[in-house]
Amino acid sequence: MKQLNRLIALAITIFLFTIVACSSKPNDEQIQENLNKQITENKEFSGISATVNNGVVTLTGICEGEDCATKAEEKVKETDGVQRVENNIQSNQGTDLTLRTSVQSIISKYEGVQADVTGGVVVLRGSINRNQVQALMNELAALQPKKLDNQLAVK
Repeated sequence: MKQLNRLIALAITIFLFTIVACSSKPNDEQIQENLNKQITENKEFSGISATVNNGVVTLTGICEGEDCATKAEEKVKETDGVQRVENNIQSNQGTDLTLRTSVQSIISKYEGVQADVTGGVVVLRGSINRNQVQALMNELAALQPKKLDNQLAVK
């Protein structure tokens, strides 16, 4: 009888472990990593940034082509763990392509920094180390944007 009870207890333990293991969803950090990889791998989405909060993804930036924003949203919805997508992507209408390309080149050296460029205005988001802020701002100011909007969280 004791052996039967042990077998039942073992079976219940395995069953509960399986349920917990199978039901675990990616956390925001994992979702963010997956989205960043998708964005960097797809040239069409190079001007787009994604942030994740409790499984809700907010897409921002500028996208080339008339259906690019829709394609990006659909791609993000396919990502495991995404519950909802807020699509704030703007289509490219008179954006200074040279400025955007230069900004992307600069911010690529700073992990955690994201930027949007619209009508000559550079909006910085994400996070940055305190000792890197001045260097980043100097590099971006040298591009002479109409405005630099710093929304970075400083670590």
